[in-house]
Amino acid sequence: MGAEKRKWNTRVDDYLNRKAAERGHVIAMARMGSTALERGDLDEAEAWFRKAAEGGDRVAMGNLAHLLRERGVPEQAERWYREAAMAGDSHAMAHLGNLCARRDDPDAAEDWWRRAAEEGRVEAMAELGRALHRRGELQEAERWAGEAAEAGDVDGMITLGALLCDTGRAAEAEPWWRKAGEEADATALVKLGLKAERRDDLARAESCFHAAAAAGAPEASVRLGLVLHRRGELEEAERWYLKAAKRGDAAAMTNLGVLANDRNDPGEATAWYRKAAELGSVPAYTNLGRLAADHGNFQEAEHWFRAAADTGDQAGQRDLEELYRNSGVRHRRGL
Repeated sequence: MGAEKRKWNTRVDDYLNRKAAERGHVIAMARMGSTALERGDLDEAEAWFRKAAEGGDRVAMGNLAHLLRERGVPEQAERWYREAAMAGDSHAMAHLGNLCARRDDPDAAEDWWRRAAEEGRVEAMAELGRALHRRGELQEAERWAGEAAEAGDVDGMITLGALLCDTGRAAEAEPWWRKAGEEADATALVKLGLKAERRDDLARAESCFHAAAAAGAPEASVRLGLVLHRRGELEEAERWYLKAAKRGDAAAMTNLGVLANDRNDPGEATAWYRKAAELGSVPAYTNLGRLAADHGNFQEAEHWFRAAADTGDQAGQRDLEELYRNSGVRHRRGL
């Protein structure tokens, strides 16, 4: 009987709420929108949220904006985020900052993030910290990233780690990378690092890969080595490559070979390339071929270039063609 009574009470509540909504009660309209959203009726949810939003309900404005963003209409979403933000909704302020950033309006994005951060929105603190870091305003960036990190925001921890590392305090960054690794999925951290790397934001990429390595992502060590290698920090890059190589990472072995060759140690370079080649590393094939060609071992060079070319590798094919034209190839190829 108890369960039946609860169902009956729920039906009565739904009926009364609908009647109130139909009479123009904005809170009831917002509730109708939430109920429709819970059962997956997006059209009805949007209709009720829109009516409540147009009636001045701040929460409904934000909910309508979220729904419109998810439905792929960012211009309408931005309009309602702005309405909610102007009404004092800090969550909407943070989202409005994100939308402004996506349409490449960094000044507006920073302004909304700052407003939201000052209202206590942790995600906005993290975004503001990132923006200030990119602009070189390190002291204020550290303040906001630090507040976000202390509040448990992973993005804040990563930004704080990058800031501390940039200012020569890598030892202070390590605990934050470990904390981020405990709080976030290792694969997600690697993806964040790759996105930062594509934007050429190497400080953030390094911080993401450090956190991913702390979380146990096997590919994080070699990715971190690659970032450090690009920055010219060769000893640190080698240290991380070695960690990955010990776990059998062919990319790390290949790049250890590149480092050895760059310091004029062809014997060590060959040893690393051979280890990587045994694991199927195509760049290792071409690098072995180039070393052999440099030393006049054209038959061996042909063997390695052909091995690369047979995988469909264009660099291997070009090297093979150049070998047949008796042209020396001097450049080494890393992953």
